[in-house]
Amino acid sequence: MHVALLFEDIIALYGLATLLLVGFLRASDKKLLWIAGIFLVLVAIFGSLMPRGYDALIEDATLSTIALKNPFLASAIRIPEWIIYTPLLVYQVVPGMLIGILAARRRILDNPAQHRLLLVRTSMIGIGLATVGAIPLALMSSQYWTNPSFGAQTFATILHTGTGYAGGLGWAAFIGLLVIKLGEKRGPITMAIASVGQRSMTFYIFQSVVFIAVFAPYAGGLGAHLGQAGSDVIALFTWLLSVVIAEFMRRANVRGPAETLLRKLSYRT
Repeated sequence: MHVALLFEDIIALYGLATLLLVGFLRASDKKLLWIAGIFLVLVAIFGSLMPRGYDALIEDATLSTIALKNPFLASAIRIPEWIIYTPLLVYQVVPGMLIGILAARRRILDNPAQHRLLLVRTSMIGIGLATVGAIPLALMSSQYWTNPSFGAQTFATILHTGTGYAGGLGWAAFIGLLVIKLGEKRGPITMAIASVGQRSMTFYIFQSVVFIAVFAPYAGGLGAHLGQAGSDVIALFTWLLSVVIAEFMRRANVRGPAETLLRKLSYRT
């Protein structure tokens, strides 16, 4: 429904990966690390050759269905693309999910205080690697590095993709450290942000609806006129609005409708 009515979707990719990887919950730690490493190499190599939804080196935004003025035509194009690319691109989420299984086994983010040193190292190294690894592609996409060779573009994309996983781990570790800092302090801001996380799918869809309403040419049409700064402001405002709405839902003891529907579809009772 998200793909048909809004734009390209990531949820199905994680859903399919979950079905394919459920058997690895019983795999040994060593096996998980080896497989994650192999897939990380595959992602770094083939990620530079296959489309990933957004390519910083492609200037023409009209290549995306989001730029089409006819919403029915855009949907008709997205659906078959989604059917094809979801199984083709599922390998890209395998490394992160397997490492997530390892982290969950050790309850690293459940009990972050017991893993403080690991979280500090992971945060510093992961975010540092991702920042450095993004520099070549950032220079190209911002036109500071003009006319790069095909080899340079390929290397920059591989570096960006590979170190991006390190950044994901680094930010997850940083959030774990933040939890240690907060301790048992559950102030109104902390509770409001947690309310969004407890309704993450609902607000993922909510934000998609807002972005379509604001940016799509068949709705608000601002996508063709706003620059990066304007888009960032709208994204920030949308997130803040999500926090406010989620907090009202928490106080009213209202679950996210998307989460409620998912449970009804997933469980017999």
